[in-house]
Amino acid sequence: METTHARNPWAAGVLSGVAPGLGQFYNRQWGKGAAFLIGALALDVALGISSSVLNILQSAASGAPPENLGGFFVGSLALLAVAVWSIADAVRTAKKS
Repeated sequence: METTHARNPWAAGVLSGVAPGLGQFYNRQWGKGAAFLIGALALDVALGISSSVLNILQSAASGAPPENLGGFFVGSLALLAVAVWSIADAVRTAKKS
């Protein structure tokens, strides 16, 4: 017999805030957690967000103006949307348990 334990919505939200999908893993939603995590990583790779951060930091250190700030901000907003969706889903699911 499987026993279910109530999940803490705050813990689920904070975990999803650290990395999309971690709150779903906390809620024992393995498939959904993997989908959020892989989706966020794929979005980062496809839009080059992490590499853009490195380029911006290198430009700031050298004093040169950074390139493609518009693309960086659009990609960051897309990644932020996935992160907020992951947090909201994890909290909502934890409240249901």
